[in-house]
Amino acid sequence: MVNGRLSALGWAIMLVFIVITSERSHAQRRVDLGGFLGASYYLGDLNPSVHFKNSHPAIGGLLRYNISYRWALKGALTVGAISGYYPVNEVVLKPLNTDTYRFKRTMVDLSGMIEFNFIPFDHPFIENSNLTPYLTTGVAVTQYRRYEVDESGNNDKSVFLLSLPFGLGVKYKITDWIRVGAEWTLRKTFVDDLDLTTSQPSVDPSDPYAFHEAVKSHNNDWYSFAGVIVSFSMFDRKTSCNAGYKKF
Repeated sequence: MVNGRLSALGWAIMLVFIVITSERSHAQRRVDLGGFLGASYYLGDLNPSVHFKNSHPAIGGLLRYNISYRWALKGALTVGAISGYYPVNEVVLKPLNTDTYRFKRTMVDLSGMIEFNFIPFDHPFIENSNLTPYLTTGVAVTQYRRYEVDESGNNDKSVFLLSLPFGLGVKYKITDWIRVGAEWTLRKTFVDDLDLTTSQPSVDPSDPYAFHEAVKSHNNDWYSFAGVIVSFSMFDRKTSCNAGYKKF
């Protein structure tokens, strides 16, 4: 009788162990916490089209919430610098102008974005779901130092601007807890003074061809972040059944 009870208890413990193991294998991590390391650069009147020119180191942190295997929400705080200079061979601002002009400023970027995975990522019932490219877009608020004119003259003031980030990336699941990836995003701003360092520069970036009038097409300052992401995943999402999925 005792041996029978011990045997039944042993089978019960084994059954509980199998159920727990199965639940763990069928769980997607809900939250990713990680860091970003890469480069930042500027596109505008002093650099119209050359990506990654005058790049500077950028660093940041992020929190990603996995809504499903296809969609995720991400909040990130990233800090990087942008710079530009004149003259350069591919940009002619004023004929026969021998003046030089340089700017450099730090951008502190707080963004909220949504990601769409091309492949269901980290799906418990689909093999080869540990790698996926993705698209991302959202909104961002950026703090930087703006040069303005007040009653006392030039004034260096901390301001915030709204930008529209968008880009692409790829992420890879190394283990159940560690993910790595790469991401490149551009930020479209609605200002034309990221390259302005004084109210009366010898070379005016906002009037590059010296037309002495505002040109709407030059309200085109952009900045960009590109780099690698390493994150740690936590908080399982339980999946009770395979919902019709088969491994392949």
